[in-house]
Amino acid sequence: IKTNPLLVKGSLLWVLDHTRTPFGRRLMRKWVSQPLTDPQSISERQDAVQEILQSDSSTLNSVRSLLSRLPDLERGICSIYHKKSSTQEFFLISSSLSRLGLELQTLLPAVRSQIRSALLQSVLLDTPDLLDPVHGFLKVLNEKAAKVGNKTELFTDLSGFPVLQERTEQIQTVLKEIQDHRKDIRLTLKAPALDYTTVSGQEFLIEVKNSLSSTVPADWVKISSTKAVSRYHSPFVANRHKKLLQLREQLLLDCQREWTNFLDQFGQHYHTMKKAISHLATVDCLFSLAEVAKQGDYCRPEVSETQSQIVIRDGRHPAIDLLMGEQSQYVPNHTELQGDGRRTMIITGPNMGGKSSYIRQVALICVMAQMGSYVPASEARLGILDGVYTRMGASDNIYKGRSTFMEELTEASEIISRATQRSLVILDELGRGTSTHDGIAIAYATLEYFIRDVKALTLFVTHYPPLCELERVYPEHVSNYHMAFLLSEPDVPADADDGEVQPEFITFLYQLTEGAAGRSYGLNVARLADIPDPILHTAARKARELETLVNARRHFSQTLTLHYNYVFLELDLY
Repeated sequence: IKTNPLLVKGSLLWVLDHTRTPFGRRLMRKWVSQPLTDPQSISERQDAVQEILQSDSSTLNSVRSLLSRLPDLERGICSIYHKKSSTQEFFLISSSLSRLGLELQTLLPAVRSQIRSALLQSVLLDTPDLLDPVHGFLKVLNEKAAKVGNKTELFTDLSGFPVLQERTEQIQTVLKEIQDHRKDIRLTLKAPALDYTTVSGQEFLIEVKNSLSSTVPADWVKISSTKAVSRYHSPFVANRHKKLLQLREQLLLDCQREWTNFLDQFGQHYHTMKKAISHLATVDCLFSLAEVAKQGDYCRPEVSETQSQIVIRDGRHPAIDLLMGEQSQYVPNHTELQGDGRRTMIITGPNMGGKSSYIRQVALICVMAQMGSYVPASEARLGILDGVYTRMGASDNIYKGRSTFMEELTEASEIISRATQRSLVILDELGRGTSTHDGIAIAYATLEYFIRDVKALTLFVTHYPPLCELERVYPEHVSNYHMAFLLSEPDVPADADDGEVQPEFITFLYQLTEGAAGRSYGLNVARLADIPDPILHTAARKARELETLVNARRHFSQTLTLHYNYVFLELDLY
């Protein structure tokens, strides 16, 4: 079974999709995957969502109720356009469209007087006229025949179908001839009340008791018999019945041809109908966005084309916030990136501290804002982005012969070639797929390139402390942040072996805080993963040894630098 990756639980589409129609669901997927870049279009959607949220008009409730329990109109008219539709499907689609058109027509005065949103007014006022042609097609259909697929009785008025009208008249003429022939049969058999009978699908049978078989003319054809009776066709009935069967067969072919022409005539209005259904899908999506905004206590973001910025107050991750529910509230965080100021955030902190969730939150809020949705924050001011480029997580690609590190750098290379000043770039732990020194070098050079040359709004998550030095190199454009935590030293018994070292206990606060974090505290995650204590103690001791060695080298390097500076100063004075 194929699943839509956009609609999995925890995705943005999963959060936003409260649509009631299949075509509304498809449009919502398009809105999520293709955000707007035109401020006016964004504002029009926001105005519509705001009116739905704030209006107490019963008209909007009536409009939304029309969207309940509708068939897939979009697929239906596509099937009709390609002449693949059955009579049952055609009647279902056309009757649904006709009902929608008539009911929206009755709401037009209220729409004009009660709805202020330009987008809502435009689509609601336009739709009845677009659906007007469908009424004529529905009017000529026989509902009962359409529902059972009987094409020979499908059309109630044959004046628009001359071929069918002529064929039907021919059939009626033959039927009348056969019925009139009963007079001759009655005279021949001297049975004034005799009438035709039908047995097992055989029509116009002349039934005679076997005791009277001597009265049957020799040229009559026996069709069937029982112990009591025999059934015949006279030569005239046989001839006319054969003609009738030919006409009926021809009528079936004529009906199929006329049905195809009928679908073709409806198909000429395909683009008009599709536009009307697109309007209905738009209304469905707007109601869905309003419902999400109301349930999540979202705010209306300010979107500007002139400023390159991302300013979010009390931002929350839309999916995690919904998954956690009211019992355990998601910790909100601020974000401030300015294209002409501090446009890069370097984010450090302990593993599992919330770094990746935070940067995802920022990206999702930007996407939501540019699709015209309200966002999970108390305030948001955003510039129009031309793209959101992310490199998060990586795995090898055996099929293409690429290692994890190669996949990582390929993604980074693509971002470097595409990102602009108007982009949001999110890089999560770039360089972790190789040795520490190479990883730091690549991460440092890449981040510096984005700061100095691309000048995109950038969120960079890392566990490499040297990258935090870029704040000192580019103080106007770079800020260091970390996800806050509480550090608790482990309780070591008084009689414990002096050589035993235990990892620290970390309490995650999930709060973005200024400044860089000194360490990543990965051993705390190892404890949470139930790594055995002997391994944790060995790892803690080894980590302490390595940290001491690195600090000693750093101290030696600093001392040596001071010594050389002193010597050079003396030489200058000399």
